[in-house]
Amino acid sequence: MIKYLYTLLVGVLVLNSSAFAAAASNDDLEKELAYLAAERQVVITASKIEEHVDKTIATTTVITQSDIQQIGARNLLDVLRLVPGIGITQTQMGWREIEVRGVKTLTSEKVQIMLNGHPLDHNLQNAGSGWVYDDLPVDTIKRVEVVRGPSSALYGANAFLAVINIITQNAKDLNGVQTSAGWGSFDTQQYRASWGKQFDNSAEAALHFNFTDTNGINSPIPADSLSVQGQPSSAPGRSQLTEGRYDLEWQLGYQDFKLDGRYINKKAGTFFGAASVLSDDRTQQDYNDYFLRLSRTWKIQDKFTVDTQIFHDFYSADNRWQLAPTQFFRTGFQDTRTGGEIQANYHISDTQTVISGFSYAKEQQGNLIDELGGDPEHLMPTLSSSEERTRRRWGIYIEDVWDPLKNLRMTLGARYDRYSDFGGTFNPRMGFNWEFIKNYSLKFSYGTAYRAPAFGELSLVNNPVVSGNPMLKPEEVKTFETGIIAHPVAGLTTQATYYHSAINQIISPVSGQTTILQYANNGSLISEGVELETRYDFGGNLQGSYISANHVLQHSTQLSQQLADVPRHRTNLTANWAFDNTWSSFAHILIKGNTLRNPSDTRNNVPGYALFDVGLLGKNMFGQKVDISFNVYNLLDKRYYDPAPTSLNFIGDYQMAGRAFFGHVSLKF
Repeated sequence: MIKYLYTLLVGVLVLNSSAFAAAASNDDLEKELAYLAAERQVVITASKIEEHVDKTIATTTVITQSDIQQIGARNLLDVLRLVPGIGITQTQMGWREIEVRGVKTLTSEKVQIMLNGHPLDHNLQNAGSGWVYDDLPVDTIKRVEVVRGPSSALYGANAFLAVINIITQNAKDLNGVQTSAGWGSFDTQQYRASWGKQFDNSAEAALHFNFTDTNGINSPIPADSLSVQGQPSSAPGRSQLTEGRYDLEWQLGYQDFKLDGRYINKKAGTFFGAASVLSDDRTQQDYNDYFLRLSRTWKIQDKFTVDTQIFHDFYSADNRWQLAPTQFFRTGFQDTRTGGEIQANYHISDTQTVISGFSYAKEQQGNLIDELGGDPEHLMPTLSSSEERTRRRWGIYIEDVWDPLKNLRMTLGARYDRYSDFGGTFNPRMGFNWEFIKNYSLKFSYGTAYRAPAFGELSLVNNPVVSGNPMLKPEEVKTFETGIIAHPVAGLTTQATYYHSAINQIISPVSGQTTILQYANNGSLISEGVELETRYDFGGNLQGSYISANHVLQHSTQLSQQLADVPRHRTNLTANWAFDNTWSSFAHILIKGNTLRNPSDTRNNVPGYALFDVGLLGKNMFGQKVDISFNVYNLLDKRYYDPAPTSLNFIGDYQMAGRAFFGHVSLKF
């Protein structure tokens, strides 16, 4: 099958070569392609200053708005699947896990997701951002910057394995009204309306509204924990992972002031449920999430500026879980984070920039809900599973980005954070990028990062399975990376990266003095691997066409055992061919290796698979006002599975979606 897919992809390229040759060069197309190439070559997230991706010490991937359109992405996860070193898998609760470099957890709390540079880890009870942002719509995204490796030296908590910075369209990008709509399999529908304008008095405004609704993939569930125990059960049946969301984003500016934020309401069912019980439509997850930020850049001198901001973040969860056909449990809480940050930027010269900053935040949890009963509409209060909690934290950081030679960049930085509930943590970062031969650069970096204990890990109570531990310390990681970037010929970029990460003080449930488990800093693991990337952009009559590939060979071990539920290798092959300056086609192959089990799990390994996606895109039609696309995912209708934990071995694994379709139209006014 894999050989067939390789052959098919190459064949499609060959068959369309005549269309490539027939496409005449166009001045507007050349300008657009030059702009898109420049967009892909610049990154801000890696060092908090604008850098060329070939010069930064960090391992970085930039996905532009054009890339997102070409692949026909439905949400953020469709974008991340193409990034080397990142994998996406389903969880029993309905959220998706973001695996980075062979390491993944249920809540993806070791990945920091940001929106326009603002951290989105608002769920203080469980950490992570996957509950709300895994299916974030992409129509308003301008670019996504993914920095793999530790970044706590700049961003503090939870910038542990990767930072994903989502940058959305501003007033200048919109310059009017834009609307879009998409429809697809599983009764999926998406709608978007955006407006942006720059005024003569230096004011600007941009507003985005998104709505998404889907019935989910309805995967078959052959059995659940009740049926295994011989109790009445809804199994066999199908998952109830319905999802609906709407959100509003705003960016308002006047002179050097800016007020921005985003509000999201998301409601969802569940894939398999909190208690391994096949749920009906009475299971409901309800999340509200927003942030509000006021910022200003102060120009002190031509070479000296100061960025200031104050912010308020809010997150609430109100979830109802089905524990048995006639037993339900409702849990909820509200989290807030209020604080500010000041950052000084000093451009010492054209070859050296120093930034330094201070941040402060107060984090609170309250409005706890814990109810139990047989009627989901009339539940009774029960013992609280958490507690109201307040934490204060501050951090100070500094970074020096210096080019002592024209072909050498050196970066040195560090950050110290102090928390009121577990103490302080220091995280340095250093590295260099040396162009030892023209168009050939060698990179090296070393850095550390931390993951702060979540409120649930510190103070979980009255839980029959696991309890909190107020003595927890943060998780730590030390990462060494080295790699080479090469441009052997015009249009061709290749990159090879080796990484080695040592993660210590892992927070996990362990056996304590009582009959239940307790969170503790227990154990360590090693993650190492090689990431290979290449992309070739055609020129001449083939402008706008490219082929790319990335391959990851990863090896993550704990107690000398390969980590379960992650593959040893993963490959992405993509091709985009432009028939002319309007029409283009896209093809993508994802190849994932076998997934190992835990040593105590007697089941066979989860088989690897290959998925084939294709798409057609038409841009700038009808006076450059209309874009349309149509995509087919899993074209060959491959049956494949994401691994289920050992504790759920009676249901096998999670069957994922078969062939799916999605069509999309965008209008500009």
